[in-house]
Amino acid sequence: MLKSLVESLVSVYEALFKDLNYAFPQLKRDFEMDLNTLRLAATNRGISTFVLDLPALGKHLDRCLAMSKWTLSGLPFSQGDSVCRRLPKFLRGLYKLVFSEEGTLRDDYSVEAIISLRQVLCLAKKLPLPFSEEALDASVSDLFTEDACLPKPEKFWTADHLSTCMIRNAFPGFSRSRYYNQKVAMNSQKESVSVVLTCLDAVSRRVCAALGSYDPFMWRFRHGPGAISQRPGTVHNKYQWYGWSDRLESVYPIAEHGFHSYVAWAGATYLMRLPGYTPVSRLVAVPKTYQKPRLIAAEPSEHQWCQQNLWHYFRTNSALTWIDNFVRFRDQSLNQELCISGSKDGSLATVDLKSASDRVSCHAVGCFFRHNLGLLNALRATRTQFLEQRLTESQPERLELRKFSTMGSACTFPVETLMFLGIALSCVLTRRQLKPTVKNIVSLQGEVAVFGDDIIVPSDCRELLQSTLEVLDFKVNESKTFSEGFFRESCGVDCYRGVDVTPVYVRSLCMDTPESLSSVVDCTNNFYHKFYLHVSAYLESTLQQHKTLATVRAGSGHFGLHSRVGTSFYRRRWNKNLQREEVRILSSVTKTSTADQEDDTMLHQFFTELPGPYTKWEAGVRSCPSLELQAKWVDLHECQ
Repeated sequence: MLKSLVESLVSVYEALFKDLNYAFPQLKRDFEMDLNTLRLAATNRGISTFVLDLPALGKHLDRCLAMSKWTLSGLPFSQGDSVCRRLPKFLRGLYKLVFSEEGTLRDDYSVEAIISLRQVLCLAKKLPLPFSEEALDASVSDLFTEDACLPKPEKFWTADHLSTCMIRNAFPGFSRSRYYNQKVAMNSQKESVSVVLTCLDAVSRRVCAALGSYDPFMWRFRHGPGAISQRPGTVHNKYQWYGWSDRLESVYPIAEHGFHSYVAWAGATYLMRLPGYTPVSRLVAVPKTYQKPRLIAAEPSEHQWCQQNLWHYFRTNSALTWIDNFVRFRDQSLNQELCISGSKDGSLATVDLKSASDRVSCHAVGCFFRHNLGLLNALRATRTQFLEQRLTESQPERLELRKFSTMGSACTFPVETLMFLGIALSCVLTRRQLKPTVKNIVSLQGEVAVFGDDIIVPSDCRELLQSTLEVLDFKVNESKTFSEGFFRESCGVDCYRGVDVTPVYVRSLCMDTPESLSSVVDCTNNFYHKFYLHVSAYLESTLQQHKTLATVRAGSGHFGLHSRVGTSFYRRRWNKNLQREEVRILSSVTKTSTADQEDDTMLHQFFTELPGPYTKWEAGVRSCPSLELQAKWVDLHECQ
């Protein structure tokens, strides 16, 4: 499998260098030698050439662009020759259009050369490949190690029943926390960080006030699309509860929030209210990169149900307040716009974190949301305390988590985003010597933005932000953080001096499933829109066996290959009823199979999903959704 994939990637690179010949005809001979070097490396090193070696050099190029100087790295494909040992021999022609022979950035650098370099180096960077057992073992070990570095959760997070005194005294705040003060004393910027923590206490109060009180009756309960920890590998009715802990009951009474009526709750025979029931999440590994998998925890169904209620609260109330100036939970455009703006003059820095969701401690969450006790208690009730893993034998099967939550919880993303927003705002306010008032906070609009662990702050605040994050147990990803020079990246956008230099990524080259076929079609269209016409043509040639695949107008919204100069369809007809000419094209449809249930949970499902009167809706236990490609008749004028 990998051998055929390597051959396909070599063919893609052959087409890519043909496109580069048209852009840089003076470098034709250089490109021929570069392609031969790539072929030889693919033969000797295999798939690692494309998914490890070239992307590593691409990261080094980004750092050199930020420093405006090429530095020696010792990476594969970076060796110089006897004439000039500074610039790499591989892709020398393109490098010379960006850097001088001494390695400094040219005054007349070519942006087109930068785009081409990044396209060659990063083309297969995000190609999902099966991970090895060694990579899986290392990832699970890292998860256990990072969790052990966090402070132990307070009794507030572990007790089933709370007293009013315990809630009020659990979290003293960031500036009064003995744990954080000990870490501040060891930090090189301890005076400034100490001021930031004091400011953070005030900013967190403003955030909690903006969010408002939390009442679960006001927000929508629903199930998420992900798997649940109960009954792995089987189709499970998520509307049947296999447990409901006392901690969850204290905030979300099951009779009111777990059933559509009290009669249904009183008559439920499947509900198992076991004394001392402890919900447990289940660790799952999914492909991410060739080096490591992505670890996700499948949450218990009852926790997933209530977490979605909190998620609805977070995204709705944030959009109605000043928080929307800095955070938009379902829109990355704010970060992307500031990323492009910051690259023009270097005024804004883009900061990325390592394993951010695995380093959000319970202590930090408690200190941040301590001014909203109703919300904090709900976060405590929906938090899964224990994690089970059977992916590797090198680690224990059960872990009592110190982190607040894992990837898989619907609360992870909004909680970490709001925390990072508070930290970023506090650092900027401290740097500018501004009081943490709402007016001063709002004045920072256009300088601060957060989406998950992608943070944008003014460049002069980057060092203070990093020091503060380290005190709060987070780690900055140095390879993806930029505050110098004019290269920036955030939320999938790479830019240099205001120009988008994001490459097109190949995510699939096989077409054995509808999902992979759709991915290849999207990739073909992406190369076409970036004017890599030979690459697009090669990928299109691999789709020849799909004769029903149409060529449609770019921007038509229909599935097919895009074109600016013409369209083609394999079948046409005249519809007498609608009096129009129609064409037969493929359309992607998500399908699920549904199994009926003999209890009244389907009525609960109806009231939860609330289908419209004209929606084709069917109740029951749904299987995992799968993508299918179906042919349908559409109006010709919609595709031309």
